[in-house]
Amino acid sequence: MWRDTPSSMEMHDKFPELALRLETEYLINDLQLLGIKHTYRIRRKSVTIEISMHPQHLLRITPTDKGSDGFSEWMTWHWSHAEDYEKPPQLNYSVRAHAQVFDLHNGNLDSNASFTIHEDDIEGLIRIAIKAMHQITGIRIKPVVKSRNSK
Repeated sequence: MWRDTPSSMEMHDKFPELALRLETEYLINDLQLLGIKHTYRIRRKSVTIEISMHPQHLLRITPTDKGSDGFSEWMTWHWSHAEDYEKPPQLNYSVRAHAQVFDLHNGNLDSNASFTIHEDDIEGLIRIAIKAMHQITGIRIKPVVKSRNSK
């Protein structure tokens, strides 16, 4: 008569559009806590986050994984075991994204660098993108941070 309570993964698979929106809001909240200027657009089954970078660059991030009904997914879920095998395994997530860096000096959106990143969170993802951009092009970029007076 009573149904079992669905697991988070069953809910994720049953409502992929909502899962994408929740994962995106989670990452956007982290960006807001970090004070990083950003915009985002949700399109059909995917989303794009754009982060303004100094000097005159743009970091565009999109999820790489595809889930139920072809909806994009930011989070990759995996089990990790503690060194003490008597403790139960923990379900953890990491963020997988395709990152592109654009030089805005010349007015056209030609990508300077493009790569896939797999990190624990959005902050780590941005840090790796900055390091990769420097390795690939020699250009040092950093995120534009909101001033304390702006909202």
